[in-house]
Amino acid sequence: MPPRLTQLRLTLLRLTARLTRDAGGPPSAAELARAAGLSEATMSFHLRALSELGLIERSGPRGRLILTDAARTAIGDGIPIYGQIAAGAPILAEQAPDQVTPSLDQLLGVRDGDFLLQVRGDSMTGIGVMDGDYVLVRPTPEVLDGEVAVVLIPGENAATLKRVYVFGDEAVLVSENPDHPRRTYPAADVQIQGRMVARLGLAGPRPSTRRA
Repeated sequence: MPPRLTQLRLTLLRLTARLTRDAGGPPSAAELARAAGLSEATMSFHLRALSELGLIERSGPRGRLILTDAARTAIGDGIPIYGQIAAGAPILAEQAPDQVTPSLDQLLGVRDGDFLLQVRGDSMTGIGVMDGDYVLVRPTPEVLDGEVAVVLIPGENAATLKRVYVFGDEAVLVSENPDHPRRTYPAADVQIQGRMVARLGLAGPRPSTRRA
């Protein structure tokens, strides 16, 4: 008889999701067994069934337990993704989620060391970065020409978010708003603190501060 998704197995999936969030990484079978109050032999039986159902995968040398997308959908864990929405001609909005994303970290591809900064000012509105938004920054001392980076301004105790171009011994910081002029500094004095990899913002009107 093929394995079934019993109530106990649903509980184990939910417990795996909670342990993953609390510990910042997936649990081992032994850790899940202790948390669930089950013997390791009993846990092994249920994990084998959950694996056959395509709900659990094992990863790493210690066999860490990874929930599949199907498992997260089954337990309603994560943020539901309701298909697509048109920004041009209207389309019918889906009523049931196609899938769920386990967390914003996974959706954004967050890595160890990444951090968030809240934007103040309107100098990057041309790429949709609005005052009050958050940007996800990946630390790096170098970026490619034209990438958006967090840059420490020479001679000032402040950093700014700008596109960066290097021409010989000069670094040019370019805004995405024509009201803000580009800035040019000696390349040796410009310190790149990280590259912008994602933006998180809220819909709706926002006040413009006109700060750089």
